[in-house]
Amino acid sequence: MNIVSTASRYSYSVLNRDCKCLMNEYSFIKKIKIGKSVLGKELFCLRFGEGDKKVFVNASHHGNEWITSILVMRMLEEMCYLYRNDMSYRLYNIKEIYKKVSLYVCPMVNPDGVDLSVSGLTDDLPPIIKTRLISYNGESKDFKDKWQANINGVDLNHNYDAGFSKGKAFEASEKIFSPGPTRYSGAYAFSEPETVSIKNFMLNLSPDIAVAYHSQGEEIYFDYEGKACQEARSLAHFMAEISGYKACSPEGMASYSGFKDWIIEKFNIPAFTIEVGLGKNPLSLSQFDDILQKNFPMLLFLLNK
Repeated sequence: MNIVSTASRYSYSVLNRDCKCLMNEYSFIKKIKIGKSVLGKELFCLRFGEGDKKVFVNASHHGNEWITSILVMRMLEEMCYLYRNDMSYRLYNIKEIYKKVSLYVCPMVNPDGVDLSVSGLTDDLPPIIKTRLISYNGESKDFKDKWQANINGVDLNHNYDAGFSKGKAFEASEKIFSPGPTRYSGAYAFSEPETVSIKNFMLNLSPDIAVAYHSQGEEIYFDYEGKACQEARSLAHFMAEISGYKACSPEGMASYSGFKDWIIEKFNIPAFTIEVGLGKNPLSLSQFDDILQKNFPMLLFLLNK
């Protein structure tokens, strides 16, 4: 029976329960604390492998995209099971991957936003924060399934220092000037503790490949202002063949100040935003098996390169 829950909406507390159970079952998984959210929730990575090649993946930059947290946790669990039982997946030797790669999984970049999208205004939120959130939400108390931003009303995947001013210009053209459910990039790049935590961990880790999982669209974004290295373009082509997803570039506001964009500009390595599933966020869990079947081979391909 699988440890990682795929039967219900995925909150921060469920994630922590799954992490504890996963680490109890597979002692070779290591937990690394990397920071805290606005509300003090611990941000962390789980490490699988002992190799020199470093691959970093993250999920749930956006609150109502919590299905991506389930995805990365379930893929990690699958690798742990295969490794312990000395099993391969298709042509991929998991023990060989473990020896040559260190995979770092940050399963929930935005735990405050996830909990707000999953559960709405809960009793444990301080009154001053509730009042502020209602203001950010157009005086509505309805947050379930709609909230992407962090608890400060900042869209974390627009808060990175890559074309930040250009992203701001797009915001202004769409009359976005203040915190809200989505697309407000913050007063300045890295204004939020969540993105600062990711930045500091990346600077310390210096990854070889980085992936951010989002939903939805079944697309693989691999470029930023034509700066993607040739390896990234080649990998994206093969990833598209493996998954049936489309390798392409984002347009408009989505073209700037994202995690992938900053990684490409800062490290000049292959970096990808993978938009999983189809439909409206939050995606139905009825899609999960299909999402897993398309994304697990993609991840193993990247680890094996």
